[in-house]
Amino acid sequence: MEYLTVYDLVWINSAVTGKVNPYNYVTLEAAMAGQYSYGQSQDVPTQAANLLERLLTRKSYQSGNRRTALIATLTFLNANGYDTRASDAEAAEIVRAVDVRQTTAPDAIARLAAPAAQPLTGVTLRKLIAHECNAHCDALKLLAEND
Repeated sequence: MEYLTVYDLVWINSAVTGKVNPYNYVTLEAAMAGQYSYGQSQDVPTQAANLLERLLTRKSYQSGNRRTALIATLTFLNANGYDTRASDAEAAEIVRAVDVRQTTAPDAIARLAAPAAQPLTGVTLRKLIAHECNAHCDALKLLAEND
């Protein structure tokens, strides 16, 4: 299993917003811990759902919480054998729906990703994060408003 650290999450937020934002370390650490999903630590969709939900409900950053949640969740999923299956427009809408509690995080993960035909190997998390930011720039633009 590949896990994102608090520092990875800070780096993601800086990458998606283009600036260093103040953040609450305690809430960010609690959000990061969601990906471990104690007792179900090999259930990637559940772990991704926990990460997504915690990043959106805890609002650790001054700005960029939705964008950070999207890229962090996609990075976690892709690093652990899943491919993104939603378009950028769909991904942005899915993240917004979880944020305003119109859908659950587990349902969001089922719509966002599916097991990969060929899981990634040998890619560092930082390279994967950069790839996700570049691959989903339209979703990031859609999520930027009021984020």
